Amino acid sequence: MGVHGLTTYLRENRTALARTIELPSGRNLESERIRVVVDGWSFIYELVRCADLPWVYGGEYDIFARLVERVIDAWIDAGLQLYFVFDGPYPEIKFPTVISRITKTSIQGGLLFFRTSTAARAMPHFLNETRMLPPHAYSVCVRTLVDLASSSDPAYHKYNRLVEVHFADEEGDPYAVALAGRLRAYVAGRDSDFVVLNAEGYRGYIPLDEMLWTATSVYTASASEVGSVYSSMDGDVGDDVDSDGFKVVHKPKGRKRAALHRRTGTGLVPPDDALGPESDLTLSFAVYTPIALADRLQIPVSLLPLLGALVGNDFTGAPDDTTPSKSTSLILRKHNLQRLFFDRTLTLSQRIVRVATTLRSILTTAFAASGVAQKRRNQKQIGSVMELIDAAVGALLVRSPDSLATGERAAIVERIADATLQYAIPPQDGAEEGWVSDVCPIHTRDACPLFALLSHSPPEQPFPPEEDAIGDDAPNGMLIDADEADPRARVASLYVDAYRRGALDPHVLDILSSGTCWPRLFLEDPDKETVAKSIGRPIREWCYALLESGVGLLEKSAPEAADESGEDDDEDELVDVEEDDGDVDPLAPLRGALKQLGETQEAADDHGDTANGDDSPVPTPRSQTITEYVRRGTRLAAEEVLIPYMRDLLNSISISAPMHQEHSDPWPVQLWPGDTRVSILLRAFSSDISSVRTLRGPHLALVLALRWVVFRMHARAAETSASKERGQERWRRSEVRAALGSFIWPLSGAGDTATDIDDFSSLQITIHERNIQLVAQLSMALEVVGNLSEVLLLSDYCSNPMRYFSGMRFHGILTKSIPAESIRIDGDLWETCVEGLEDSFMEEQRPKAKKERKKGGGQPMPTHSPKAHMNGHRGGGLYAMLGQLGD
Repeated sequence: MGVHGLTTYLRENRTALARTIELPSGRNLESERIRVVVDGWSFIYELVRCADLPWVYGGEYDIFARLVERVIDAWIDAGLQLYFVFDGPYPEIKFPTVISRITKTSIQGGLLFFRTSTAARAMPHFLNETRMLPPHAYSVCVRTLVDLASSSDPAYHKYNRLVEVHFADEEGDPYAVALAGRLRAYVAGRDSDFVVLNAEGYRGYIPLDEMLWTATSVYTASASEVGSVYSSMDGDVGDDVDSDGFKVVHKPKGRKRAALHRRTGTGLVPPDDALGPESDLTLSFAVYTPIALADRLQIPVSLLPLLGALVGNDFTGAPDDTTPSKSTSLILRKHNLQRLFFDRTLTLSQRIVRVATTLRSILTTAFAASGVAQKRRNQKQIGSVMELIDAAVGALLVRSPDSLATGERAAIVERIADATLQYAIPPQDGAEEGWVSDVCPIHTRDACPLFALLSHSPPEQPFPPEEDAIGDDAPNGMLIDADEADPRARVASLYVDAYRRGALDPHVLDILSSGTCWPRLFLEDPDKETVAKSIGRPIREWCYALLESGVGLLEKSAPEAADESGEDDDEDELVDVEEDDGDVDPLAPLRGALKQLGETQEAADDHGDTANGDDSPVPTPRSQTITEYVRRGTRLAAEEVLIPYMRDLLNSISISAPMHQEHSDPWPVQLWPGDTRVSILLRAFSSDISSVRTLRGPHLALVLALRWVVFRMHARAAETSASKERGQERWRRSEVRAALGSFIWPLSGAGDTATDIDDFSSLQITIHERNIQLVAQLSMALEVVGNLSEVLLLSDYCSNPMRYFSGMRFHGILTKSIPAESIRIDGDLWETCVEGLEDSFMEEQRPKAKKERKKGGGQPMPTHSPKAHMNGHRGGGLYAMLGQLGD
């Protein structure tokens, strides 16, 4: 992440660029606390790396959550005041990098796993090379941090005003540096962009992997150990006597004893025994500043963003993209630009030096005060940033600039300029403490990108007025009242508040900001349809419709849609064969457009007929779509999903819209009474039964997810009853029980939970492909349960339970590696999960029967076919014939 090769360059020049800060224990923490803004995603990745938790089972979220608390405890005890910042929605300029990363880790890694033998893929080195981030690591980390920062529990009072959690409007790196500038703080992360970004008051970048913990135990001699002066000088704890009875004399070794009681650890997690009352923890870390880097490279600090764009960053293409490019135009459209600037023999550090040298040479030549003669030799003066970028591009091109086609150089300059602008941080106004406005910590209301995003479109009718009638079906018999005249503005305000509190996933904002959706992919069978479609898409369609009717979505123009579909076109592309998918029809988009045009024209004709006397209006067909990036075979594909009408979805679950008492238009669902929104949530998952309605919090989310995967897998099998493979996808009752037993709820006691995890962590649990698929389905179901709950503003009512989940425990129960007596399952939850779904389960797998042998000779019991017995001959094939010959 960050500028390609800059992390390596910083380490190679650490002596010249870094300064070390040490925080010894015993300082006056209240008056000398150091403010540190922590990049949230860097924190997650580094903590997962340091903890080395098994990932292949689906995630050990229970241990992960406790590690988050442990690291925060140690940081606060060391004297830090923490401000966590998490990324917002993906900017469109970053899509190629995001696609490349997902393809490399989740898709190609999963393909390699399933194409490797069972014995080989169980080896530790293979699992380390194909490591994936568990899909709910983000939500578990955020929930844990938010609970620490806002809990009213007396046990968490130590975190008051010492831990804050922020969510960026867009890309998190500029937001973190801007916040650090306001607070005069450092930024800790694993992204070299933090040494390129700069703001007034920003104190520098702390690499998380260069943090060093030192634990020193305090040794105090007891009264019995204090003897003569000589013994105290020797520092002996007791008399050392050799085998011959002579006392061994030691030289003074005070320093040696201190070293024996000193332990160090690199990274986030402090040493295991460093949190005891007799241990003193010292935290030290390196700090890199943009000024130090610019001085080292001998360029102005303001040119560091341009250097990052020219060297390569997340906005100019993936650094690991090795696909051969046939033309410059293809590089401009799909691949990273650095192929045009650098020879492959250059190391990453040499590329940085080459770009810095080029920029320095251009500036020296352009602004050298050497008289008129020098100016005449310069055919083109540098008068703007764009001219500087153009000159740098021309100087760095490996091939001659004359070899570029018309417009290609301008396209390169434009991409470099766009990548440079991503580092721009506007000046901050207001005091250091507190938020700048009521909607954003660093922006005014008018300048806040998030607020502008959610209030981009004027109010529209959520659905046609013929569905507005209120009858006996009006929920609770209540009329909705709102605080503002504009209902969409009210919904936007609620979403802003939910997002700032961590109650709205940034992937939900992707739907609003770019019309895209990025389901979190994890290890799953590449030969089956991705769970993002089979499990997640029906619920995501609810989210799309709710967001469109509540705040409105951005309309995609026709050229944009064409460009977006063209990005995936490649004459050499390998088309993957996927379950239930037919041949790819290249004319399908054209046929779809013609069909849509015909439907629109037909609707227009019907509307004309209605105007001439027909009183039954026909709604205009929905043409708005969301682009979902999901796995298709062995690649990440963009699929267009039509947004259904909110009216149609509500009719499908028999819920009608209440009416506001002063307006004829229906209010957005987000403003409906809480009981009605709960009914929508339950009915969307086909689980509106009395036993489910009694649940709250994480138990409700888990039951909805389990019932949904059982329902969906049974429905898919029923759709194609002739498909044996679909029938085998259904869940068994024992698998639902195993899923319930894999959640270790806090009600069982913290001590019991820790003991269970420690006991099972050393087990060698066999990895079965079916169990992997079950975890993938459950994870996706819980993701969409959370998404729909957040869109309905019910995240507190139906909270994510994954912080209590152990994938190793789930696999262990299924493979019977964990003894049955240690499995605790809530009987009420089990009954609720299976109520009404009794016929949706697959039969339990029967153990293979062993053939019985006679007690006497040990020969197998002969079997006789009915036909042979009727003819008076003994059956048994070849052996029977040999027996007859012997007779």
